This record gives sequence, C-alpha cells and structure tokens, in this order.
Amino acid sequence: MFLALPEVEAHATQLLAEGRHNDALANVMVGAHNTHHLPQHRGVSLFYPGLDRLLAALAAAVPDFATPAPGPGRGTLVIATELYQVGGHTRVVDDILAEAEQPTLVLTDVLGSLRKSPEHLAWVLQRQAELPVIVLQQPTLWARCRELAQLTQRLAPGCIVYLPHNQDPVAYVGTLGHRGSRKVMMHHADITPCLGHTLPGLVHLDVHQEQADTCARALQQPTHVLPLYVPDAPRKTFAPVIGVGFSVVTAGTHVKFQRAGEFALQAVVRTVLQAIGGRFFHIGPLPADWAAEVRQHLAASGLDPERWVTLGPVPSLWDTLAGLDAHACLASVPLTGGRSTIEAQGCGYPVVFRRIGDRQSLLAMDSLYASPDLCWTTLPELGALLRGLAPRLPAAALRSRACYEQHYSRGPFRHVLAEHAGVVLRA
Repeated sequence: MFLALPEVEAHATQLLAEGRHNDALANVMVGAHNTHHLPQHRGVSLFYPGLDRLLAALAAAVPDFATPAPGPGRGTLVIATELYQVGGHTRVVDDILAEAEQPTLVLTDVLGSLRKSPEHLAWVLQRQAELPVIVLQQPTLWARCRELAQLTQRLAPGCIVYLPHNQDPVAYVGTLGHRGSRKVMMHHADITPCLGHTLPGLVHLDVHQEQADTCARALQQPTHVLPLYVPDAPRKTFAPVIGVGFSVVTAGTHVKFQRAGEFALQAVVRTVLQAIGGRFFHIGPLPADWAAEVRQHLAASGLDPERWVTLGPVPSLWDTLAGLDAHACLASVPLTGGRSTIEAQGCGYPVVFRRIGDRQSLLAMDSLYASPDLCWTTLPELGALLRGLAPRLPAAALRSRACYEQHYSRGPFRHVLAEHAGVVLRA
C-alpha cells in the first residue's frame, strides 16, 4: 500500500540539499508520473510516503511563507491540476465551487495542457465564468510553487481544498506553509498511488466507504466520505418488460474499458446481447477503430452489430439516460465509474456491476451500489444475471432512487463539506 521509490527519493533529497529546488521537484513529479499508472500498482498501492516527506521539506523551503498572512482566513481556495469536458473529476470540482462561499479556483497546469491548448483554456474560463479562475503561469515547477504561495498569502483563504492529479507536487508545496487555513485533501478516486496523501495535518476525504476505511487503518487518522453528489433531475418512467425484451446502457470514457483480455469490451457486449432481446447503448468517447472492432466481433458471433449503439459523449448523462429506451445500467468494466453510477441510480436505473473476487483488494468497493445482489464476477454469470433480471427490475429501480436520495443528493454532500471539510457554505 505504501510505495517506495528509493532511487528517486535519494536523488531528490540530494538535489534539495544542494538547493536545487526545481530539480528536486521535477524528480518527485517524474517519479510519481512514471509509476502511479502502472498496472502492478493499481489496487495495491495508494501512498508515496518518501516523496511526501520531500514535498513537506520543499514546502518548508518556500521563502514566501516567512511573513504571516494578514488576519483570519476567509473563502475557499480549490486547487486542481486541470479540468476535463468528460468524466467525474471536473464535476466534483464544479460541485464544491458551487457550494462554497467566496471560492477561487486555481489550476496548476503542471502537465501543460492549458498552456498548449488555448481552446481548452477558453472552455475552462467559460465554464467557470462566474468565479475567479487562476491558471499558474511561471515556467518552472519551483517558480510555480512560489507563484501559488504568493497568491495563497494574498488571498488568505479559510479553507484550501486539494484535488490535484496523482503526480502534481505544486498544489501542496505552494500552500502547505500557509498558516491559518484548514487544509482538506480529496483522495483521487482512481485506486492508484498519489502524492500528498500521507502529509500530516490534512483532513482526508474519500469518495467510497471502503476506501475511507482502508485509509483510516493505513494512515491511523480519521477519514470521511464525501459522497459523489449529483444534482437531482427528473426520474425515468420505465415501460413494463416481458421476458428478456429490454435494453441496457453503460457509460464511461474509453479508459474505463479494455480492448483485450478477459473483460474486453467486445466480449462484454457480446455477452450482454446474447442474454437480452434489446439493445446495448454505449455512452462516452470511444476511438472509431475500437468501435469497428466491436461491431466486427459481434457480426462474427452471429449478432446484429446494429444492436450495439454508440452515442459518444453527451452534454448530460442523466438527461440522456432519462430519454433512453433502456431498463438497466451496466457499470463500466473493468474500471467502474462512481459518478456515472450515482447519476444512473438517481435517474432510477438498477445498476448491474462486477464484484471484485478478492475482497481484500483495494478495488473491491460495493457501497456505491443500491442493489448489492445485482453483481457478477465472470461473463457467464453476467449473462445468467441478465436473463433473469426482468422480474427484479421494478424493486431494484425503487432501491436505486432511494439510495440516491439518502446518500448522494445535495443535503448529504453539503453536510460533509461543512461538518468535516470545514468549508463555509453559501446560504
């Protein structure tokens, strides 16, 4: 669970001792960047304790924190690396900004996506047109840390909320030395190692109960669950189902699915369409050649490729789900999408999901689902579940909506932000 990078840590420590702050930062960032996404760490590792100690040492070396900030802190500073037009990460940032009083959004842009794409930057600024949005501009990591430190000292926020990418050191180094702010770390939803999560003094928020329990045990500190709130919208009215004459839908970016292996997308689609009489809708971006491969596989299996309907990215997942002629949602495989599950259940869809066989795995998270019995572990089990699903759909739909209202609506979200994160909320 605790990932050590001895060579990177030793080199960065030496660079720091020599006063080469930017080089030390770069080594920390590259070390995390080159390892956090590797398959052997997914579901196994969460933390970089050695790299985090370096972040704390680098933060202590920032000279801009020598002068105390003026007066008591006010407002909320939300720090992210970058935003996206799809996926749940950006939506969580949006939701916190919408509820916080006097919010400011800072994007560190350490990966350079905003600097390299003026169109994407324009989209970000338009998206948050009503709020102050600051994109750090300095050319080096260390200069960017100092830029963020000076900004933080000037704003003197009452609360700092961290939502950076796994490999982003600037968010922490540029703010840890600021006194007078409550500092809240939103644990990255992907179960991979991430910088900053073993730093002392941070309020630790997770998006799943199982992950919160794991972090509490490993870090020996309180953790809290910030529910993946989704704004309420009209519920779907489902038509009656006869036999297997219903359709299913899944949603997620292409990184949630596999192109090869046991749970390759084409194998999942084939299994679903062999078990039901309707269609399989796929929401989210998918490369054209990948989609063509799936259709070719269906045709070779004796199935009509037109029964698999790719809808691409959509402006609103909830609205799209409400308008589809479908009765069940299949959580993405092998990586499930937390926010898409919440939207589907809020809309009223029963969600069928793959349960991780190893109950000790960090990927084993069932608390998100309203109907724990709608689970499968192998593709034959998925097919059998779908063939017998029709009679269970009405009760499962009611459980989905009730789960959303109790755990993932606006009230629970605001409660955690105020009670545990210490964010001052708008009236």
